[in-house]
Amino acid sequence: MLSRRQLLLMTGEVSLALACAGCASSPPLRKDVFADFGDSQRPYLGMATSLHEEHSYEARVVGDIPAAVRGTLYRNGPGLFDRGGLRKRNLLDGDGMVQAFRFHDNGVHYQNRFVATEKFTDEERAGKFLYPSWSTQAPGGIWNNFPGGSDLKPQAGITVFPWHGRLYAFDECSYPYELDPDTLETNGLSYLGLPKDLTIYAAHAKFDPLTGEWLHFGIAYGPKPKLHVTVFNADGRLRTHRTIPMPRNIYMHDWSVSGRYLIFTLHPVDIAFWGFLLGQRSLAESLRWKPEQGNLIMVLERDGTQPPVMLQSQACYMWHSFNAHERGGLIEVDFIGYDNPDHFVGSDPVVTAVMTGRGGNHGHPGKVRRYLIDPARRTLREEVVCNDNFEWPRVNERHRGYPYRFGYMVRTRPEEFFWTYVCRIDMSTGRIESYDFGAGSYCSEPVFVPLPGYDYRPGDPIEPGYLMTEVYDSSTLKSYLALFRADRITEGPVAEIHLKHHVPFSYHGWWCAAS
Repeated sequence: MLSRRQLLLMTGEVSLALACAGCASSPPLRKDVFADFGDSQRPYLGMATSLHEEHSYEARVVGDIPAAVRGTLYRNGPGLFDRGGLRKRNLLDGDGMVQAFRFHDNGVHYQNRFVATEKFTDEERAGKFLYPSWSTQAPGGIWNNFPGGSDLKPQAGITVFPWHGRLYAFDECSYPYELDPDTLETNGLSYLGLPKDLTIYAAHAKFDPLTGEWLHFGIAYGPKPKLHVTVFNADGRLRTHRTIPMPRNIYMHDWSVSGRYLIFTLHPVDIAFWGFLLGQRSLAESLRWKPEQGNLIMVLERDGTQPPVMLQSQACYMWHSFNAHERGGLIEVDFIGYDNPDHFVGSDPVVTAVMTGRGGNHGHPGKVRRYLIDPARRTLREEVVCNDNFEWPRVNERHRGYPYRFGYMVRTRPEEFFWTYVCRIDMSTGRIESYDFGAGSYCSEPVFVPLPGYDYRPGDPIEPGYLMTEVYDSSTLKSYLALFRADRITEGPVAEIHLKHHVPFSYHGWWCAAS
């Protein structure tokens, strides 16, 4: 039920919208504003260049692939930004494209396929944009985008997870698409075996390595947003589902999970909803950074029905977390945080500027941070573990939710936004080891590959295994997968798997060992 104030506000905005009926502020860009692959001054533009083709071939391997590395690395990210002479407004917005690197005894087979979502299939057939997405409105002005969000279809382009012999590609707060893990063929939209309207899923699920549970959160956005928490048992059956009113109407991408708790960082990225709902602007261009509000940290018991504990901290934006675990009555939450997400929200952020071939703003680095939370005393303390500019944190998934020592991430060169170093950080000391791919080569989220049969302990000072990161090389306009010994990153890759083409900006990956 709308309040009188909300009704008056909506009436005023509707009147304004009617007065400028064609004035949608987030239409697609013209493709001719962008130069594919850029030039020597803008080598990073290859990250924002679409890959239109699907491939399947044996990749060229340089170096030696260890016998312990057998299985498939799946990756997902936006592969297509352009259609019919028009272009998306944001680097983080595109049709999902899943990649598979299959490591076998004689080499590596590479395959990529677009997720055949309803949106992708309809627009592929039409040869043009038909639907709005979270950063870009549908062509045709305000009338084709009213009410906002009513036709915001998933693109399945952020994460990818194997589960009970199936592969699932997730988007932001919708439902996943199921893929065949062997062929990458799209089987269709999935509700993961639950009633359609019971819950909703965000992109970042977590697996508990001890219980086998699959944990999800999702946000039903709107004037009165609700947080959904959904947990599946190891056998695939529903364990729990909870719905909690959100104290803020904010955009949140990731969360943290420990053995006993779920931790949500409600940073002050406010959603100015009425302009979006009335079709005047996209959801992405409705985001507002309000640091004066600070962060709210919501701590929820995994098992139980008690209301969440709410704590406060200074404003800090989090894309991704490393891990969370309990130690001595405290919850330690490690993540990468920005004092200001000016690369994403605000005046000319880089993720929108790059779509027209410009550098844009990105003045605040992503620092490795830690929250120390005492849920009994309801206190929180924040520490900066390491400065510099990092992103794409991962851990050995066998430590997810429990004590661990090492994290893996990527780092930028000074004054740059895209990442050229792959790193390992010792969380107990802050010591960092890294490898530099060189100027003009840009790496992606590193994925840890555990050794088969190895007994990983939380305090292991070595943590042997392998690390994979996909790299775009602007000198060749092609991409390759770099394979490292995780405990010897500084020595460089032991093998490189070279592709015949480039791969655009890629998000997240998952290693699935051969059975």
